[in-house]
Amino acid sequence: MRSFDASAAQKGMWLAQKMSPETLNHALVVWDVDGELDAVVMESAFRRVLDEAEVLRVTFVDDDGEPRQVPRELGDWRPFLLDCSAAADPEQAAREALANVVGRPFDLERDLLLRLGVVRLGVARSLVVIAYHHMVSDGFGAGGLLSQRLAEVYTALARGSEVPPLPHPWDAEPFAAEAAAYQSSEQFAEDTEFWRDYLADAPGPAQVPRVAMSDASRAALAERTDSADRWAELADSIGMVSRTLTVPCAEAAVWTDKAKSLGVWMSSLLTAAAAVYFRHRCDRPEFLLSLAVGNRVGVAARTPGLAVNVVPVRMRVPLAATFAEIADAVVDETYEIFGHTTCHYSDIQRASGTVLSGRGAFGVAVNVVEFAEQLHFADSPARHIGGTTGVFDELSVAVYTDGSPDSDLLLRLDAPAGLYDAAELRFIGAELIAYIRALVAAGDQRPVGALDVLTGAERDRVLTAPDDTAVPPPGPTVPELFARQVERAPDAAALVSGDTEVSYRELDERSDRLAEALRRRGVGPDTVVAVTTPRSVDLATALLAVAKAGGASVLSADPGVPAVAFDDLLADTGEGDGNEAREAPLPARADNLLAVAQASGPAGEAAVLAVTHANTVWFATDRHRSGGGHDAVLWHSPPTAEGLALELWAPLLNGGRVVVAPPGELDADALTALREAHPITAVRLSAGLFSAIAAEHPSHLAGLREVRTDGVSAAAVRRVREACPELAVVNGDGPADGTARYVLGPGLAPVPAGVTGELYVAGPGVARGWAGRPGRTAECFVPCPFGPDGGVMYRTGERARWGASGLEHAGRADARADVRGVLVETAEVEDVLSEHPGLAQVAVATAPDDSGQRRLTAYVVPAGVLGAGGAVPPNAPAVDELRRFAAGRLPESMVPSAFVVLGHLPAGADGRVDRAALPAPEFGDGRYRAPRDHTEKVLAEAFADVLELDRVGIDEDFFDLGGNSLKAIRLVGLIRAELNLEVSIRTLFAARTITGLTDMWADLNRSSRPALRRRTKDGEVL
Repeated sequence: MRSFDASAAQKGMWLAQKMSPETLNHALVVWDVDGELDAVVMESAFRRVLDEAEVLRVTFVDDDGEPRQVPRELGDWRPFLLDCSAAADPEQAAREALANVVGRPFDLERDLLLRLGVVRLGVARSLVVIAYHHMVSDGFGAGGLLSQRLAEVYTALARGSEVPPLPHPWDAEPFAAEAAAYQSSEQFAEDTEFWRDYLADAPGPAQVPRVAMSDASRAALAERTDSADRWAELADSIGMVSRTLTVPCAEAAVWTDKAKSLGVWMSSLLTAAAAVYFRHRCDRPEFLLSLAVGNRVGVAARTPGLAVNVVPVRMRVPLAATFAEIADAVVDETYEIFGHTTCHYSDIQRASGTVLSGRGAFGVAVNVVEFAEQLHFADSPARHIGGTTGVFDELSVAVYTDGSPDSDLLLRLDAPAGLYDAAELRFIGAELIAYIRALVAAGDQRPVGALDVLTGAERDRVLTAPDDTAVPPPGPTVPELFARQVERAPDAAALVSGDTEVSYRELDERSDRLAEALRRRGVGPDTVVAVTTPRSVDLATALLAVAKAGGASVLSADPGVPAVAFDDLLADTGEGDGNEAREAPLPARADNLLAVAQASGPAGEAAVLAVTHANTVWFATDRHRSGGGHDAVLWHSPPTAEGLALELWAPLLNGGRVVVAPPGELDADALTALREAHPITAVRLSAGLFSAIAAEHPSHLAGLREVRTDGVSAAAVRRVREACPELAVVNGDGPADGTARYVLGPGLAPVPAGVTGELYVAGPGVARGWAGRPGRTAECFVPCPFGPDGGVMYRTGERARWGASGLEHAGRADARADVRGVLVETAEVEDVLSEHPGLAQVAVATAPDDSGQRRLTAYVVPAGVLGAGGAVPPNAPAVDELRRFAAGRLPESMVPSAFVVLGHLPAGADGRVDRAALPAPEFGDGRYRAPRDHTEKVLAEAFADVLELDRVGIDEDFFDLGGNSLKAIRLVGLIRAELNLEVSIRTLFAARTITGLTDMWADLNRSSRPALRRRTKDGEVL
């Protein structure tokens, strides 16, 4: 039996099929023939062309983990003929029929890997169909060379003329020989060395984040828009999602003119525009994208076999650059890699040391197809219809026409079904087109960072502030607003501490005396006064007194900080002899400092925030707060800027009461005791305490009006809201009068609803800046482009998006991490793990393993820690259970490599998880651990065999030991052969170690597939 070594491209396709056997790597080319087509003549044309095309008539055998191609004869093969002309909707009937044609699996060892035929839509309209497995051809081979030959042969047969001979034979052997010769050539060695150098210290891949949207929006965007888009739904049959968007021919001509004016090809313009879009949406200054290349040289240039390749391109997109500069950069990068594109994608991966990650190693694939041309079957013109383009493990963006002179431009997006859905692809495609339009229309000197593509109602939705921020700040200072409450209800309780109750009148008089003493000591507007008094009635008195004196409080728990002694100040307020001259008190203004308080900076670092009277008054008088002006608010948080505003100033400036918690950290028991002693209606809880209560006793929060927290999972909030439907839960910054919140991209342009960006806050509620840090203030308090001139907005360092119910927080901006080439939003992993009923709190972070690779680690606090005094309860979920839970709900690249069970998560001064204080995970201590049973012994031998090592311990990571995609295929085959268990590549990626596999053992299925069969080089089974 004749057989040939498979090409690198075919091996890559074969590997992809092994990695995702449920996804069929099938492609479909459809030609819409406008005129009568003779089915009998077309059948003759099909057979004649296939007789010529031995390169397409090959099957593949597994030769000890490597594919070999074996030519086969055509035999009694016949094309199919489907007649849909009588259907109510012939096109829809044709799509349903072709979904079955392209969706039926091919047997790579036995089947002819093409299905050719005709679908009749009417008397004068038919479809010529080419369905094929990508192992034998590609878009240029099937949609170009093969389609042209079919049209040529049909035309000759229909006219009764002689069929012109093929200029060059389409034999399998020279095609395979050329590929094999390249693999053993010096050029291949040079190419792999080039890619090794080119990708050294390469940036991460461009990966467009998913889009969050309501069910109604998702349903609306999932609707197909036109005929081209409806044909794209055929991709569903092979496990892909596809959308096609249409750009009118006239507009496409404008784009072509723009390319000419820039001196670049249309393909370069579109690639550059895509790069600018990725810069904005992926928020990476530099990234990799994948570029599809025809790779048609030598024999491949004239043979319709598989030759297409996808190669990485490094792109750097400075926000200050012009579009012309980015287009030139695309041309320069393309020229740099041009001579090395014969090296196949999988060889580039191996040369660069890229590890298996579950999605494209080099980012979104861009494919500008320029070979389409109109065909004629005899006298009938034919237009190309997009069917399916095969499978990808990443988003693919293709641009093409139907081949006719007046064709519109078609933008097609394909992605695996688990990566995006149909609505998201339409959203991404429409946004990409909007960016192309904006870039084409932009002036030559406009920087790409200034692009702002939102218009109309969508722009109004994400930029409309809760209230008008252009009005001047209100006049009252904190003392003036407090005085109004004293006048309104002087005998009402202002502070309650244990059995002590202090009225508004008493607090006013006591703070007046202290304020006078402060003025005697030179305290005036913007004078900073250090206060070291612990949380108490005295502390509230001191803070109010400093404000009345016009000064600004700085709170510190460090007794070494110079401070004015509280008792000495009170003693200094005696009567005196009545002759001393007293200075008139200086009035405080709204823009004077009120406090210099601890806060969390945008990067999560501890910082000191300069807060004015106006800031606090705007925050405290926010009418959006659910509790109203008569809340009994628990004061227990550390003296941070937000804690004081919520727990002290908001109730005091609205006529409420402050319940002072005793010293010490608040826990669930202490909260319950305080609520039994005092009618508390509002409380601010740390993320840890809220999550623990939500997991164990959410009903304990019943009776409160409002609970504020920050950084907790959606699952925890949902549990509390289900148990306490009347309770208002605010997770993160709630709305505030005079405060506008903007979700912006890296160029400070607003992002659409559903897209995650960075959260900025503007308006009079924004603080003055970071005390003593002018440089950091300039970085974080930036000019606001959406409000009145001179306004500023604060860069919070939070990621957020606009959802159906308002602003949704998505974790800190510094919580994103590159993990094996995939940009992971750790907040998404936390949200999924928080759904586990046995967990109270989750934090996900990255840490380096022994090899320096960064890996995800999940730090989990089990439910039940409240009742166990912080100790891990004996019924806490096991690590293997948590790993299975994560692997069943997350893509493999987002499954944590390690799980650390803790009694509590360390918290910073702001109540959030202190990630710097999380313990280092154990990925394995480097010591060899031997197999513990027969199954682990078999697995250890299989690991060692594939990795070509003497031994492998049960805790050692397959991929860290040198495992790659090809070795992974070999390993799962050995496991199937030795243990008769079906382990997918995805399972192996999630498990990574022998213990990880045995943890998942119960979820694996007995294999019904044949074991690996060793063959000779000629394809004979040994």
